[in-house]
Amino acid sequence: MTSETNPDIERDVHAQIRELQAVIEKVAHEYSGHPAQEVRDAVQREVDALGNGATIVDPELTTGAEAVAEGKNLRLSDEGKLVIEQTHD
Repeated sequence: MTSETNPDIERDVHAQIRELQAVIEKVAHEYSGHPAQEVRDAVQREVDALGNGATIVDPELTTGAEAVAEGKNLRLSDEGKLVIEQTHD
């Protein structure tokens, strides 16, 4: 049995991260200040709708949702990690 490596895997991963970045930024903008559970459900719904196999799981999902509920900015790094940014009033 031989195992073939996808030569485009790095490009595919980066494309998946870019799609997730767009979803995270959209939800963070639209749901800022909403209850954490509502934010969490929105993130899960939007990520599932991508249909590309991407997932965001706990504890990052809950931590990110709580940050958005508190009005903080949320983004996804180029490495695929959720980053919470303090807002400057």
